[in-house]
Amino acid sequence: MRVAGWIFAVAIALWAASAVAQQPEAAQIEEAIASYRAALDTSERDSRLEGFRKAERLFSRTADGGASNPELYTNLGNAALQAEHLGAAVLAYRRALAIDPDHPRAVQNLEYVRTLLPEWVPKPEAGGLLDSFFFWHKTLARSDRALGAAITFAIGALLLAAAIRFGQSALRTAASLPALVWAALIASVAVDVGGARLDDAVVIADEAVARAADSALAPSTLPAPLPGGVEVRILERRSPWIRIRLANGRDAWVAESALEAVADPHGDPGSKR
Repeated sequence: MRVAGWIFAVAIALWAASAVAQQPEAAQIEEAIASYRAALDTSERDSRLEGFRKAERLFSRTADGGASNPELYTNLGNAALQAEHLGAAVLAYRRALAIDPDHPRAVQNLEYVRTLLPEWVPKPEAGGLLDSFFFWHKTLARSDRALGAAITFAIGALLLAAAIRFGQSALRTAASLPALVWAALIASVAVDVGGARLDDAVVIADEAVARAADSALAPSTLPAPLPGGVEVRILERRSPWIRIRLANGRDAWVAESALEAVADPHGDPGSKR
């Protein structure tokens, strides 16, 4: 009984310590939400922007503290969008989707922000082969697809075992259908898992000149600087320059300070995919 009492006391102490540690984070989020709502009710432009930027700073500070989750990043993206920081908004939505590729608000808001960028800016394609031929790739949650894959695998295995046991070729043929469905579902889940790479990045500077080489003297490769919010892939680092690839396959060099990687800087496993 005495040992059980000590275990209970230690558990209570750990819970209390955790609750105390989470209080500043919760208070910070509440303050960010309050600032965001107050800004929504403000008609004066400068005050409105300052309210949204305050909310953005508070959400960002919470994320910097290690509280990485898709809802927090989506809220950060919304505040950054309202604060007219498109680069920070795209980065936040991409980080939300790196953790949860099916997060509906992050998906919808990212697609909207992409429409705000200039027409000439290369943008990632909204859909791919799986989206074209397998509509359920985006309509079904990843967890549902994973469950479906497990069920179809079990059905296929049972049919194949029965075919071997009873020597029925018809059962062997029937087992091929759930096997095909299983393969399609596994491919769909794998696409999500590989959807956010460690070399994905977003232009967070207001403007980033795309140059032909890693030098400030190199000529620009585009008619205008890349605006904040452009999504790129990092190919090579030569500090203080980074070679990037745009969504249209074109390569360029930009200043290292103009980019930020999508991968969660706090090491959330969900973002390292």
